[in-house]
Order: sequence, then structure tokens, then C-alpha cells
Amino acid sequence: MRFLYRLFVRLLALVVLLLLLSLGYLHFYGFPEFLKQVLLSELNRAGYAAQFTSIRLDLFRGVVATDARFADAKAPDQQLAQIDELELQFSVKRLIHKQTFIRAIHIANAVITIPTPADENGPAKFTALDAYATFKFEDDGSIQVDRLTGVYCGIRLNVSGRIKPRSASPTTQATAAVPAAGGGRFVFLTKAVREINQIQVTLPPQLDLDFDLDLAQPLAGHVLAKLRGSQLQYRNLQLDSAGVDIEMSDGAIEVRRCEASLYGGDIEIHGRYDLAMGQFDMTLSSTTDPAAIVPLFIKDAGPRLRDLHVEENPKIFAHYRLSAETGSLPELTGTVQTGRLSVRGVEFRSIKFAFEDHGPQVKFNGVEIVTPEGRLDGHGEYHIESSDFAYEFDSTLDPTKLQPLMTNYVRQIVEPAWFETPPHIVAKVSGDFVDPDALAYDAQIDARRCSYRGVGLEGASARLRLRESRLDVRDMRLERREGDVRGTLFADFNHHRVNFDLAAHANPSEIAGLLGEKAVKTMTPYRFGPRTDANARGVIDFDRPEQTIWAAHVVNEGFSYWKLVADRAQATLVFTNNTMQINDFDADFYSGKLRGHADFVFSDADPSYNFDFSVDRADVHTLLSAAKERESTVTGLLTGQATINGRGNDLAALEGKGQLSVTDGVLWQAPVFGIFSEILGKTKATRAQASFTITNQAVSTEDMQIAAGAFTAQSRGQLGFDGKMDFRVQAQFLRAWPGINILSKFLGVLLEYKVGGTIGDPKYRPVNFPKELLPSR
Repeated sequence: MRFLYRLFVRLLALVVLLLLLSLGYLHFYGFPEFLKQVLLSELNRAGYAAQFTSIRLDLFRGVVATDARFADAKAPDQQLAQIDELELQFSVKRLIHKQTFIRAIHIANAVITIPTPADENGPAKFTALDAYATFKFEDDGSIQVDRLTGVYCGIRLNVSGRIKPRSASPTTQATAAVPAAGGGRFVFLTKAVREINQIQVTLPPQLDLDFDLDLAQPLAGHVLAKLRGSQLQYRNLQLDSAGVDIEMSDGAIEVRRCEASLYGGDIEIHGRYDLAMGQFDMTLSSTTDPAAIVPLFIKDAGPRLRDLHVEENPKIFAHYRLSAETGSLPELTGTVQTGRLSVRGVEFRSIKFAFEDHGPQVKFNGVEIVTPEGRLDGHGEYHIESSDFAYEFDSTLDPTKLQPLMTNYVRQIVEPAWFETPPHIVAKVSGDFVDPDALAYDAQIDARRCSYRGVGLEGASARLRLRESRLDVRDMRLERREGDVRGTLFADFNHHRVNFDLAAHANPSEIAGLLGEKAVKTMTPYRFGPRTDANARGVIDFDRPEQTIWAAHVVNEGFSYWKLVADRAQATLVFTNNTMQINDFDADFYSGKLRGHADFVFSDADPSYNFDFSVDRADVHTLLSAAKERESTVTGLLTGQATINGRGNDLAALEGKGQLSVTDGVLWQAPVFGIFSEILGKTKATRAQASFTITNQAVSTEDMQIAAGAFTAQSRGQLGFDGKMDFRVQAQFLRAWPGINILSKFLGVLLEYKVGGTIGDPKYRPVNFPKELLPSR
């Protein structure tokens, strides 16, 4: 008995010794290969494929493994975690019942790297530093995460939850229908990790995560995440503070709270995203500066927003949803309300509108745009795919102030305009942003004091209709101080043609600029008095002037051409084939009548012209005073006819002919009669007549004759356009008396005078006598 006792003691000591030696071996040299395989098999039974660089027994901490790698047992190539060092805790009870004997894994001061499924840019990694946690293996194969703490991207983590691997879940028809791991089920995690990797922190934020996941049925899991932080930088976005509460349950993500303060405002997002049903219902409200955050989400927005300057952050609300009610396309609705801002230098006091985007169709309602000059109210819609648009508005904005926002085509129309106060425009507009010819509108325009192409107006109103770059203007009324213009216009902008039918009481010369430079050039030679009654209709072709044709009838008081003025004049003007005709001209002309017609040909750079007119008993005194721009002493009544041809300003090309007669006048003071003007003084002429020709820049006559009682004077010669005279004058007394007239004719020849000099400084001398014997100058 004693022997057996000593033997038992010795065996016990040996066992203890062997146990101590084994523990020492396991402590210093680690587990042998067969024990490693046993442990790996147990982990595999738990649903994980594991690898260790070493496993040893720590006398104070238990079983410790280094450089551990874990993967799903059914997908060993997809690593789930990498841990520098961990502690393993075993369950003797489970070992006895031949169950997985690993009870828990404890990690401390570890680095945990968890890869996420690959998206279009490949996989991402979730790496936590300074990690502490206990992972408990439950009887059903689930893993309980007990307060995982660590630092991820500067964020303090506090994670708790439960994970049930696929291998631990019963295989059912429902789970068999779930796609294999690594598909699209967890891609959102990869994208979330990529975005979190963009966060830079100054003060470490806190992330609390609580979850219950079944990897075989991921959509049935439950995740609750909370993030709180301040002084964060996301991409190039600086956040003053942020708070996020997100819950994922039954395949849906519900954003309970997502708030951020940045750039003098706040952003708040909340809603639900159902992954299982493919539906979402999210709302966003913002009071921050969109120019700072939009470029982060829209690649091409930066250059467009560069010209946007916001003085007061806008208020934006948006609702984005996809459900059975919206059909296969998502619906985006919302409102925008701004304070002061400027776009490309155009200032706005406020902008307000509601929008609705359902597929490619975008609608805008309740639009209110307020500028320093006026406001616009309206609604409209825009098709994103076709770039078609249509909208209606009631505006008192000044179009000229909005030119930086206009297309080149619209700017060309608006640029020549000026408004003292903004016009009132009610319009319906439609078109295509990429096709200028598709622009169409119907508008009613009413404006007060304004101008267009330099033509000043007291008021203007019209109904406009534009189709395919053709503008139809109806009920047009242009008000000026001297009168108004009423009628219709039709402008073809592609072919640069204008059709018009107008009735005008305004000055035709002053309003010609509304039709363009060609009309101004045509009307320049003529000056109209304060009262005009005109009607005009026709076509102006700015590209092919030879196809321009128009006709007008004008009655005017105070019409003038060159230095000549008609008290009242009327005429019919016809322009065709680059030629303008003035027909049926009839004017009250210096107490007489002036009638005739004229032609102007504009085919060359210097237009040619032809005048054919007659004068009936015009007052010579007032006529010469106007022509010479100083008081004339010549009197009488002029009757005559003349035809004149010329080209541009070339006096050498001026030619003409005609005849004239003057009755009941005092003509002797005309310089052409030289010394006889001084001898006869104001003796009244009974008649005067002459025919003349115009050539070589001079007016010539061979038969000028003036009679005053018993005295008759005859003259021949020319008057140059430069005012120089060259005449021969003969005077006869008692020419009508038989016998005496022979003597008077001889004396007339003998006393012939030569008149030279200029009209302002005439010179005369006798031809047949020395100048010392007869008067001369």
C-alpha cells in the first residue's frame, strides 16, 4: 500500500513535471504543429479559416497567437481580419461535449484590418489602430463583439455587436437564393470606407457602432451607428461639426440624423434607403454655401460656379425618392430660396422657386426672381436629354442687365436696347439650348422711356411672336414727342430681311435707325419738320440690297433738302433694285409751288441721282436768302424748270439744264449786272428770263434777259460752283422804239461790260472803252 502510494506520488510528480515542462515548452517554443492544426480545425468549425505565424502559451495571459489572419471558411481567399496579437480562451465544457472549445478571443493594442468587397475601383480596407476587444464564440457559431475600441482614420471607435457567419447558419431555400459573398451586397460598405478614408480630423470624433449580422442573410441584419465630431475635413470640405445616426435593419438603411455645420450654414439629411426593395426616400435641407460643396459631387460644376458669389447662404430643401408611386424612375422635388447673390456680375436680391425632377423632365414652379430693377414671376420645364425647354413668365426685369447670362443669339437682339425703367414683359418661351432656330416665344411688351439702336422713344409696346428665327411684331406702337409709329414688322434673322407696314407721325429721319444702317443712309439727305404723316411698307434685305423694296407716302410740314425748305411737302417714295424714286413731289415753296420727281441709285459706293422739278411763282428774295444764308436784296417771283444729274459728292459729275423767269422783282442788284445794278438801283423789273446748263462745275447761260420799263439788259456767261463769275452784259434803252432801237443796240455793244470776280466781291469793267473813261471796279 505504501509502495502504491509512493508510486502514485511519483507518477503525480512526474505528471506535474511533464505538465510544467509542457507549459514551459508551450510558453517558450509555442504550440507544436499538431496542436496548431487542432486549433485551426476548431476555428474552421466555427466558420473561419485562420492562419497564425505562431501560437504559444503565456503563463499569465493564456494562449497567445501572433500575426493572425481570418477569413470566411467558405471564401478563404477573402481575408476578413488581420491581427498582430490575440489571446484565446477555451471552454472545457465544450471540449468534453466535443464542441468548438474556443470560447473567446481577446485582442489588445492590436491593428485590425478588415477588407471590404471589391467595387468598380477594387477592394478597400477598414483598419483600426490601438484596438482592444473581446470576441466571444457562442454555441450557435455566432461571434459576440464586446466593446471593440480603437482609432480609425483619427476616429475613436466604440463597437459592439454580434456576427453570425454563413457556415453557422442553416441552409434553407431562402438563404440559398442569396448571392454569394463578395457580390453587390456589401459594396456599399466599400464605398462608405472610401469616403471615410477622405476624412481628416483635428479633434478626434467618436463613432459608436452596434450590430447584429448574419452573413448568410445580410439583409436581415441590424446595425446602429452614431458619429459625433467637430473640426473635420472631408475631401476639400471643412466641417465645423457633424452628427450622424444611422440604422440598418431588414435590408434598409434609415438615416435618423445626419447634420453638419459648415461655411456659415447647416446641412441636414434624413430618410430611408431600402436595399432589399430597391427603394429610397431621402430629404435634404441646407443653409450653407452651395458654391463650396457642389463641386465635390458634380465634376463639371466648379467652372460654372466660379462666377457665382453668394452674400447670403440660400435655403435649399430637396426630397429624393423611388417607390411604387414614382415608377421605375426616381423623383426629386424641393425648393430653393436665396438672398443676395451675383452670377457673372449680374446682381440678384433674391431667387425663389420649387422644382420637380422625374426622370429627364425637370419642372420649375413658383419662380420669383428679384433684381435691383424689377422682378420676374413664372414657371417652366426643361428636358435634360433633349435640352428642350418651355416656360412662362411675367417680368419687370431689365433685359439689358441680364446680357452676361444670355446666349450670343439672344444677346445680339437685346444689346442695342436701353430702358430708363424696366419694361413689362409677359411671355411664353420654348426652345432648345443647342439649336438657336428652335427658340420660340409669344410676348407682350410694354415699356416707357427707352431707346433701340440709338433711337429714343417715350414709350413702346408690341405683341411679339418668334418661330424659327422669324420675328412677327404685331400691334406695335412707338411713341415719340413729335408723334408715334404704329404697324407691323416681320424680321427673318437667318436671311437678314425685314418686312414692315407702318403708319408714322414721328420724324422719319429720326426713327430710320430702327431699321438699320441702310435706312439711316437712305434718309440722311432729308430733314423733316415737326409734323409728319407717313405710311410705309415693304421689305429691307440687309444681305442683298438689290432685293430691298419699299414704298412710302409722306406729308410733312417743314421738309428741307440742302438749304431749301418747304412749308408743306408731300411725296411718294419707292425703293427698288437699289434705286429710290421720289414721285409726285408737291411742296409749298417760298410762297409758290415746287413740283417734280427725283431718282437715287445706290448700286455703287457713291450713289447717283437725278432731279426733274419745276417752280411756280416762288419768292426770289426769301429763296436766295436761304440759299446764300444771308439777306438778299433781289426780289421777284420765280417760275422755271430744271433737270439735274450727279453722283455722290463729285461736283465735276454734276450736269443739268433748264429755264427760268422772274416777274415783279427788283433784280438789278444782282452782281451779274455789274455797273447797271448801281445805275438803276431799285427800278422794278417787268420781266426776266433765261435758259441755262450745268456742266464742268459751273452754271452757264447764253440768253439771260431782263427788262425794266424802257431798259433791257442781256447777258451771257457762267457762274462757277466756287462763286467765280465770267459774264458779258449789254444794256439797251428804248429797244422797242423803231429807229431809236438801232442806235440803242449800237450803244449796248459799245457799252458792253465784262463782269468777273466772285458773287461776294464782283468786278466789272468796260470792254470797248478804257476803264478810265467809264465806271469800273
